Amino acid sequence: MYKRAITDTGNVSANSAKQLRRNGNVDSSDVMASSSEPSSPITPVVIIKDYREEGGLTKKKSSKPQQQQQPTVLRPESNNLLDDMLYPLSRDDFLHKHFRKDAVHIQRRHRHNKGKATGNASSGDLDLVSYICEKYLYDLDVRQIFAETSSENVFLWLRSGAEDTHHLNSVEISDPETAYALHISGSHPGYCRAPPQLEQLLVGSLLRATGLGGGHYHPPHSDVVTLGGGTTLGRGEVELFIGAKAGKGGHNTGWHTDFQENFTIQLSGLKQWTLRRGRVRHPMRGTTPHYCREASVVENQLKIARLSCMGGNGSLENSGSYGFEYNDNNTDGPEQTITLYPGDCFYFPSGMWHCVKTIEPGVSLNVSLMGTSYASLVSEALQHVLVGKDQRWREIVTSRPGDMDGSKRLQELMGGLSKIVDEFVSNGGAAHCLPPALCYPTLSAINAEKDLDREEVDEYDMLEEETESKDNVSAEINGDGSLSLMEDDVDMPLSGIIVNVDQFEGPSGWVCDKPSKTSKLIRNPLASLIAMSDVASCVPSRVNTSESDDNSVEGGETAKKYILNVNFAGNEMCESHIRVVLETTESVELMDSYEKGDGCNDTVVPPDCLFYYGLFSWKDSARDVAME
Repeated sequence: MYKRAITDTGNVSANSAKQLRRNGNVDSSDVMASSSEPSSPITPVVIIKDYREEGGLTKKKSSKPQQQQQPTVLRPESNNLLDDMLYPLSRDDFLHKHFRKDAVHIQRRHRHNKGKATGNASSGDLDLVSYICEKYLYDLDVRQIFAETSSENVFLWLRSGAEDTHHLNSVEISDPETAYALHISGSHPGYCRAPPQLEQLLVGSLLRATGLGGGHYHPPHSDVVTLGGGTTLGRGEVELFIGAKAGKGGHNTGWHTDFQENFTIQLSGLKQWTLRRGRVRHPMRGTTPHYCREASVVENQLKIARLSCMGGNGSLENSGSYGFEYNDNNTDGPEQTITLYPGDCFYFPSGMWHCVKTIEPGVSLNVSLMGTSYASLVSEALQHVLVGKDQRWREIVTSRPGDMDGSKRLQELMGGLSKIVDEFVSNGGAAHCLPPALCYPTLSAINAEKDLDREEVDEYDMLEEETESKDNVSAEINGDGSLSLMEDDVDMPLSGIIVNVDQFEGPSGWVCDKPSKTSKLIRNPLASLIAMSDVASCVPSRVNTSESDDNSVEGGETAKKYILNVNFAGNEMCESHIRVVLETTESVELMDSYEKGDGCNDTVVPPDCLFYYGLFSWKDSARDVAME
């Protein structure tokens, strides 16, 4: 395991010397291989030191092989962003030993001030974050940050009263100039999201690096096409916390928890964090007693937290003691205090209690990652299966006292539910819900990373390479319910990722070969294959998209296109988790048979892309027999 020692100011509220010794403090030259055992549940933060010489990198001879290069700057567009943020901790060690378990503080100091928690922001590493500040955040010009934010509004935090140092009022201001004037004149801390380009780069990169949401990301308010659009499994946002002058009380928050996985980069100023482990793992909601309370907010957060504390045993005794306030019933282990300097990177997991105090005003950047839970994914898939299995599941709930009992009707339906679920699970349900395309980052993002030179990334925008642009569509609904396109409309919302069936290559390490002689080809009940011509024939020719047209190719052959949708009937908008346009000249007859629901046999193996995007999977029959 990592060497353990007392952290920062030594402020660890525990009486046991044994607990104090188990805190994490690691020098960049002392990072060593550790066991696969889970990290200690005692202190919440592991500290990794990355000390540097004045004005440059660490100059220290070491007999250990150099596996990571010490970063000089953090570049949001780099495919090694997470590695650079974590240095000298390896990505593998972070993901397998600390991610979603411990908070991790990468402490960067110049050697003249190493180990000290006092001093000023110049003791950190301003050079490391200079690129982000200059290229993406206008040299931390607050007025311009407010003007270019991704948020619809800028938020300013105000105290609820002179004597109240813990509760915040969050005030939304739509005009950035007004927000800036109040910020500088009233010393009110500001909060807003980062400019869109920076947010998209940071969220996309960290989702891919951590695997959250399978590494998939659909940027909000962006004309890009992704596999799932609004159903994309990964989500995130980048928040900028802009401190105010300490003379008015500074920027301090009371104790609270978040439901996101968080990566913080301190850009300027000093912030002191105090943390303690929480009782709720993988929370669905945060717990926010530091805001001024509304009864509906407290009720919503409390009911979700107590449900999560039940741990599946259904016992109210284990969940009822969880309260809204920070206390021993809601926490585990001791408190621990750290100080973030410029250049420091800090990860803290969802559900960990924390409070923050501004020591020196500045700007901190926080990447909040979130995504679809396994429960949500499976629930949507089961709804898809049910509504396609029996028309009675599509009925509107109806109950008339004394006439028709809705609960009896439901009981009839639920009598066959376990059989439907068992059949779905035993016939490859997990693979149907999560085809390989949702378990790997998008192929265009993978290919872009292969070609990316870390030294030539200034003008690189990952999102442009990752997806194809989608034309905007505007329309009016007529009085008779029909759709009228505007004069400038040239497209219908049919654009999508187009895949060449005949030339498809999956990502490195992925194979779709038949696992064994006894393996059986299974068609995904969540998948729908439609010939593009069936859609295009119903759309006026002037609004057909390039994807709906037949394209002539060399040799006079014509490519035929098909739309593949996977897992779409579990949400009100019928949005697909996967939607791709498949194009082929060599497998038209085979694809036509699949489109009609035929051709699912073991004599002809489908093209690789149909496994990758989820139309088919393999079921190991021999293994199933053995399990029975």
